[in-house]
Amino acid sequence: MKVALLTIWHEKNYGAELQAYATIKALKSLGHNPYMINIHIKDTVKSTFVGKIANIIEYFTPATYKFNRFWRKYIPVTKKYDNIDELYSHPPVADCYIVGSDQVWNPDITKKYWKIFFLDFGSNDIKRISYASSIGVNKWMYDRYTESIHKLLHNFSHVTCREETGVEILREVFGIGANCVLDPTLLFDSYDEFVPKRKENKTLVYYPLSEDEELESYCKELAYKLGLKPVNTNKKTTILGKVLFNRVAVEDWVNNIANANFVVTRSFHGLAFCLIFQRQFAILQSRNGRGTRLENLLSKLNLSNRIYCSTAQIDLCKPWEETIDYSKITPLLESLRQQSWNILKKELEE
Repeated sequence: MKVALLTIWHEKNYGAELQAYATIKALKSLGHNPYMINIHIKDTVKSTFVGKIANIIEYFTPATYKFNRFWRKYIPVTKKYDNIDELYSHPPVADCYIVGSDQVWNPDITKKYWKIFFLDFGSNDIKRISYASSIGVNKWMYDRYTESIHKLLHNFSHVTCREETGVEILREVFGIGANCVLDPTLLFDSYDEFVPKRKENKTLVYYPLSEDEELESYCKELAYKLGLKPVNTNKKTTILGKVLFNRVAVEDWVNNIANANFVVTRSFHGLAFCLIFQRQFAILQSRNGRGTRLENLLSKLNLSNRIYCSTAQIDLCKPWEETIDYSKITPLLESLRQQSWNILKKELEE
């Protein structure tokens, strides 16, 4: 079956690119022919003249080369849609449209593109489903969109969500019964294409989602205390002040986590890959109010004690002295994984 996928990608964000990749990989493994609807949220942001010059320079940097290489190799795409009107005028031809995962149903993120993430384009005869679509908050705060979204969601054959809080919102606000499933990255228990060989590098890997001097300073000190090498897996170098010149490749981002002795992050996908590679970790609470996804996943795996409100709390609790017993965690994760695979198969078959 020809499947057109709409998600948040092409953002040079490791979690976004990997969930897009994992969804494509999952659909291929089920025997389908998936491709990405090639529209980018960042295209809605209008650059200043200086910004446009910076974008031109950045296009020729090692950072852009690394992400372009990843996209070309792993993400099959439709024609490029430069705006919503183009998508409405010439929607992709497919047997099925899928939206998900990541925070595709969070209007604060999708902004003026919010409506297309409820698949309001293309023929009504095309099947519409969601996989692990996330609202990203634990309370619906977007009343101005409710009526339109209610109508659009009732055109879906199946709806699944990544968090239990999202399932509740879908039921209580929109009258939609949805299943809770794993993020697509967690459908797989290995990524041999990125990590062919495992070896612990005696590293403490930290993944700041943005500039986070407190986290960086703390992790460097903690690494020294534990006799590990600190590795910022979101390290960036710039030129001319703000032009991004170089950063970690997606494949190396995965490798850094896979081979770390200990990981500290606020990132949901940082957590996901810690679980996949059975790493020891500490999770810091989100600073933007979107921590539901972290809390939900940790709770399901009986790991709620691994999320901390501050670096001071991490230091007080010393999680590196309390090893996570993956002989207990992995069976729970595998059960959730199998349930999610079964639901995805059912969505596509019915």
